[in-house]
Amino acid sequence: MMKSVSLIFLALFACFCVSGGIKNGGVQSVYYWKKILFENLPYPANTLIGKYHYYIPAQNDVNGIQYHTQSGLMIAAVGRIRPGVPSTLNAFCVADYDKGTSPYLWGFPDYEKNTLKAEFYGNSRKFVSRNSNYSAGYFHHFFEDTEYDDPRRRKVNKRPQITNQNDFTIISTYFPTVDNRCNRLYVVDTGSLRYGASEVYFVQNPAIIVFDLPSDGCENRNFPVIRRVEIPSHLWTISIGFGFITVDYQTKGSCDDVYLYISNIFDNSLVVYDYRLDKFWSFTDSSMKPILAESTLNFKDDSYLIPLGISNLALGWPDKYGYRNAYYNPASSSVEYVVSTKYLRDYRNAVYKENPKKFKALGYRGCKATDLKQVFDIFTGVIFFGGMESNKIQCWNTQLPLNPDNIGVIYEASESVFFADLSLNCDGYLWFLTNQLPFMFLTEDLLNISEINTKIFRVKASEAIKGTVCDISNQSSRKQKKEKYLISL
Repeated sequence: MMKSVSLIFLALFACFCVSGGIKNGGVQSVYYWKKILFENLPYPANTLIGKYHYYIPAQNDVNGIQYHTQSGLMIAAVGRIRPGVPSTLNAFCVADYDKGTSPYLWGFPDYEKNTLKAEFYGNSRKFVSRNSNYSAGYFHHFFEDTEYDDPRRRKVNKRPQITNQNDFTIISTYFPTVDNRCNRLYVVDTGSLRYGASEVYFVQNPAIIVFDLPSDGCENRNFPVIRRVEIPSHLWTISIGFGFITVDYQTKGSCDDVYLYISNIFDNSLVVYDYRLDKFWSFTDSSMKPILAESTLNFKDDSYLIPLGISNLALGWPDKYGYRNAYYNPASSSVEYVVSTKYLRDYRNAVYKENPKKFKALGYRGCKATDLKQVFDIFTGVIFFGGMESNKIQCWNTQLPLNPDNIGVIYEASESVFFADLSLNCDGYLWFLTNQLPFMFLTEDLLNISEINTKIFRVKASEAIKGTVCDISNQSSRKQKKEKYLISL
């Protein structure tokens, strides 16, 4: 424990970066956009929704993508962090567009579910930043006594209200999650419109929405809603912080035997949803908070102070009981942590505000190694990270100790970019997205739609790691042990 503390303490004061050659072998630039295009919008662009135009091209940018292998659908979310976004949840069919083109998006499941109403602009409130809510003294919580929440609050776990599954509007979503095992789409609708720091409209409670993804989706465009359930209000403070959903199946069971982990990047918390039992609970820990020294984001010659907490979970291989290592980090931190899903799945553990024996620090990834999204490749045991300001996609083989020497680079951009989303498909391809999310979220300037703002890339994960420290398949001196550093369960 002291070794981990010392390692990260030294990293704060001695961050020396060594930049090697650019390794982009096998990475394909698949699609790009100067401005986001929509197919057959139901209203003219200058139609007023409240006081705003229906479609303002320079206010739209794709935030997150996910590819569904069976149907060939690419799901693309355009978060409503600016006015003039006609549809927040969208899709296009990959087979309809050649590489190097700019696909037209269409509202998913349709435009009706995505169209705002004038009355949604009635409840405005200023966005409250939590700049002071940092991880105290980096790993100070290792030495603190465990605190307990009021158990009476946690015992009152009322079943969330499930609304009419066909009578709702999708307000704003950022990062979709495609489940290629059970052919489902999971999204979290924040329920809020954030148009700058001074204009936030709370339309409805945040909700998880689950859609069926049939194999003929590109032909029929019929995507039934399987479930829509609101996240209980006592489990969140800032609803726009909800972004990524991680899907955790039990090894034996149906498609409904699943847990969902929903991170809140502003509340610094992790909400757990038991899909089978329809129950919610949440976890907080100092390891989920941003670190002040790493909360300044440098993007295209500008600096922004934006403290970002836990962003998402990357789930490792299951053990014989079906539990996994859940890897995570605050987005404003270069430190990697791990917790067992056995601990997360038990709602009785949610009463603990701090538990450093369960939420463990693995190590330090290196200088400028903050990231918004990380994913685990089940074929190689490698985690891929999308750097927020390093201009790199990095990798780490979980069978090796976590330190800067064991962090590889599979892609490095020649210009300043922001890697907003990564995903891995069942066919072993890594998809990733660069966009203008910091510019859109932290400024009020219009996008320059005469230049390329957004790109989608693809690479075979097993090919991408060849020649890097992450590829240990040919090292006969190392035993291939899954989860060499498996948590004691």
